[in-house]
Amino acid sequence: MPRIRFTSSAEADLLELWLNIAEENPVAADESLDSIQATVSLLGTQPEMGRARPELADGLRSFPTRTPYIIFYVPDGDDLLVVRVLHHARDIDVEYFS
Repeated sequence: MPRIRFTSSAEADLLELWLNIAEENPVAADESLDSIQATVSLLGTQPEMGRARPELADGLRSFPTRTPYIIFYVPDGDDLLVVRVLHHARDIDVEYFS
């Protein structure tokens, strides 16, 4: 079973998205995190599912979730490193990954 790790930036992204959603609806915030975690678990078993994103960082891939958030990750041998979890409406560029 692959080991899934999160960068401190990804952990901060998840906290920020939970706090933003929870202001209006704590249950929806929990459901969003559960959905994102389910997608991360799936990527752990099939890391090549995501789209390669070499324009942002070496080895980086992205995959959408059922929420408005995109998971950015790097397959790392048998492991998966979640680098960021960003809202799809953001203008995402290389600065998010440096």
